[in-house]
Parts: sequence; structure tokens; C-alpha cells
Amino acid sequence: MSDLTVHQGPRRVSREELFKLVWQKPLIRLAEEFGISGNGLAKICDRMDVPYPPRGYWAKKEAGKPVVAFRLPPRKDGILQTTDIYPTPPKPVRPPEAERSAAVATAKVEALAIPKDLETLHPRVKAWIAEHRKEQKEREQESRRRRHETWWTSRLLSDLTARDLYRFCVTSAIFTGVEKAGGRIEKSPVTGRVTFLIATHAVECSIVEKLVKSLKQRDETRKWTAYPDHHQSGLDSSGFLRVSITTYLNGHQRQWIESQKIKMDGLLPEIVGAIMAAGPILEEQKREREEREKRYREEEARRYEARRLREIDDKRWNKFRGFAADWENHDKLLLFLAEVERRALEEGNACVGDIALSDWIAWARERAESLDPLRQGAAEMFSAISRVSQWS
Repeated sequence: MSDLTVHQGPRRVSREELFKLVWQKPLIRLAEEFGISGNGLAKICDRMDVPYPPRGYWAKKEAGKPVVAFRLPPRKDGILQTTDIYPTPPKPVRPPEAERSAAVATAKVEALAIPKDLETLHPRVKAWIAEHRKEQKEREQESRRRRHETWWTSRLLSDLTARDLYRFCVTSAIFTGVEKAGGRIEKSPVTGRVTFLIATHAVECSIVEKLVKSLKQRDETRKWTAYPDHHQSGLDSSGFLRVSITTYLNGHQRQWIESQKIKMDGLLPEIVGAIMAAGPILEEQKREREEREKRYREEEARRYEARRLREIDDKRWNKFRGFAADWENHDKLLLFLAEVERRALEEGNACVGDIALSDWIAWARERAESLDPLRQGAAEMFSAISRVSQWS
């Protein structure tokens, strides 16, 4: 490998170092060692005001032709002296089970095609058309009933346009393909934001018109559809559909956009395969999530147990310290009691509160002796400490 190796993490370079590197080898080869694209490295050079060889420089140099090398200009205000170059993360790889599901589904719907007439549409899509006709008729009747009420007029519902019907036909084909591949349709609103049920997992998809900004008047931009309220105002139809999987799939979300060269007919098997592959991907996400939750619970249990043991240990230590304090008090009390006995001998066995002085001394000695934690031996003292619990 060259003097610059591929780094897993970011690499910090200065203007001077980057300038030296870009004049040692072609930009695209250097970019590979940084783990980014040549275009990305060129943008970094532009931001840092680092000149790099122009197009054709290396070919001329290899051919022995004269070439011009630039100098590094002085750093201007606002230009960074150093920068961190982050490698582009690798593209996520679909799990093997998802690849198999996609392949099987694609094979099952290889001959899938967009319906040519409304009679062969999927029942769910036929229901959209029937509902539109019903609402259209109801509005017309309501408008006739209220035609003399000048303060209120019901907006009539436009006929379905060619773009509406085309979207319906494509959606019908996708519905049919998903069901043929083993999936189910969970939600199918006329807006095109549909939900499939793949291997018990909900997969949300968007089958909608690709919109573009338009300079037309607001009313003109909304004539391409009978559902203007479903779309953002000020946008117009591009004449192409956009199909996308909107459920998060760990970077495996897919999107398909028609163009002059790419037609939806040729994309249908791939779309259905990707939708079916979402089931195993979501199952893998679920498994990983459950494993993370399990590890979290286990870690929480370990932390709780460590905290519990620390609390018990602290309480046992406090118990031991309490015994030490009792032992110290025991010795002090016995010294004091010895002085009491000495003076009692001088005073005689007087009676205090109907109790003889000797009995008082015996009572004090018994209480003082009870403070000795070692009166039954060290083992018994530590046995008492061992019985301390979290709730003691």
C-alpha cells in the first residue's frame, strides 16, 4: 500500500499535506484511499483553496509532455488550515433472507403488466373509481338543490384525469403483484399512501405523481388531477410517477421514478420484489431491536445487582463500625465503672431509690458488658454482620 492507507475513521489533513498529496497521484486514486469519491475530494480541495491537477494533467505527464504545476496560495481569511476527511460509509447489504424473498417475488410477477382497461383493475382501485363517481353524483345533486342559495354553492367534483387513471392502473398492478407474491394490502387510501402487510410487518409505500415547481397560476397547476386537495398547491405534474418505500428499512428504502427512458412497466417486478423483501428486513430489525432491549435489560439487571451489593456492603461496613464504636464505649464504661466501684467501697453499700448501690453497679456492669461485640467471639460478630440485607 502507498504512504496513505485507507482509514476507517476520519483523517485530519492540513492544506499543505493535502496539496502535496493531490500532486502525487490522480485525484480519483487518492480519493479511494480516503474512502470517498473523487468529486467529494475535489470539493474538499475547493473549500480549502487547494489547487489540484486539471483534467488531462496525468495523461500528459505520462506521455512526457510538458505540464504546469500550481503553487499553494497563502491561506485567506475564512479558509480552514486543517479538515477532517470522513470516509463514505459502505452501502448497507440486504440480509440473505431479504434477497431470497426479493428474487422469489420478482420471479412470480415477471409477467406483471399495467392494466389496459378499467375493467381489469384491482378491486381496491375499482372501489376508488366507484367512490369518486358516487361523490361526484352527490355533489351534483346537492348543487341542484341549492342552486337558488347564492350564499353557498357546492364545488363540483372534476372527472378523473388521464394522470389519475394512469396512477390507478399502476397502483392496481402493484396491488396485484404483491398479493400474487404472498403479501396483503392493509390500507389503500386513494391518496396513494398505501400499506402492505408482509410477513406480519406493515410496509408503507407511496405511489404518487412526481410533482415539480410550476410558474402557472394556481388553478392551472391543479387541473391535472381530480384530487387537487391531496397535493401541495403551486406544484404541477411532471408527467411521471414516483413509487417509494417509506417505512424505515435500515437504509434499504427504495425509490423508483419514471422518466422518458424508464417506464413503470419495466419496474413493476423490481418494485414488488423490494416490497416483499421489506418483510425479512423488518423481521431482522425486530430481532436486533429485541436483542438490544434484552442486552439493555440484562445490563440494567447487572447494574441493579451491583448497586444492591454495594448497598449491602456499605450497611455491613456501617454495622462493623457500629460494633467498633460499641467496643470503644464498652472499654470506656468499664473504666468509669471501676472508678464508681472504688468510690462505692468508700461510701458503703448505701440504698439508692430502694435499690442497693451494689445492685446499681451490677446493673451498669451488665449493660456495659452487653456492648462488647466480641463477648461471644469474632465469628458470632461477623455472623451478625452477614445477616445484614438490603432492607435491614
